[in-house]
Amino acid sequence: MLHPWKTLKSKRLVDDEWINLRADTCQREDGLVIEPYYVMESRDFVHAIPVLADGRIVLVRQYRHAAGIFGFEFPGGILDEDEEPLTGARRELQEECGATGGEWSEAATFYPNPARQTNRFHCFLGQDVELNAPTAFDSNEELELHLLSVAEIDRAIAEGTFHQASHIAAFLMARPKLTAA
Repeated sequence: MLHPWKTLKSKRLVDDEWINLRADTCQREDGLVIEPYYVMESRDFVHAIPVLADGRIVLVRQYRHAAGIFGFEFPGGILDEDEEPLTGARRELQEECGATGGEWSEAATFYPNPARQTNRFHCFLGQDVELNAPTAFDSNEELELHLLSVAEIDRAIAEGTFHQASHIAAFLMARPKLTAA
């Protein structure tokens, strides 16, 4: 029978607005002590799959410094403190793309890496959104807006220009609700 580990002690290594990192000393049910076990704590994050009336999907393209790459992504970001995921998805969509409205449903919610991270990924599908509002980028954001069909996103995944695992998973989970445009 499986049992959760006991945390014998925990030491905070990084305590920041964006991320917290701790080193835990853990003990399994059989007595084995695992030390250190690093855990990254951060707020949940959210993304929107915004679909225009003509079936095209609103994406952003941006640079990701850790990997040193540019790529297509769904608009989104970290949730504000106590913000509901759908509210955050709609907020991020307007800030990054100037898009509002639409009929919304949950596309996916999961833990991206429960072995090391505490946060969850939330993604919502918005049908019939409109590009009708001003953008309001965060100071560190530099984005390009792109409108792609489902087939073009399929190609971008195959070519490696749409490459974030959580975005691909959410797209595949939402795909049955998307037209073949």
